[in-house]
Amino acid sequence: MKKNDFISAIGYDGGSAVVDRVRRLNVSNKTVNQLLEAGLFRSAAALALYNTSADELKAVTDYYNNLASAQYMPEQISRIFGISNTQSKKIVLL
Repeated sequence: MKKNDFISAIGYDGGSAVVDRVRRLNVSNKTVNQLLEAGLFRSAAALALYNTSADELKAVTDYYNNLASAQYMPEQISRIFGISNTQSKKIVLL
């Protein structure tokens, strides 16, 4: 799946990723920090997972924990936001 589709996915229907068309336009080519500053935590976490970057995932976790007064670990962030690193070949745009 392409990066912008992955970070804009809102769910899955069978083997297809369901992608929010407007979200995909809004998050296109942004960095993790830009997404965090815009309050797009789920997209930022998805981008960090897509990039397989432990540093970016920690940045998302630290930023979220600071705002939410929480104490999550980076390993928990994907579950908190309902992100699954799948290899869907098809997408459905909404």
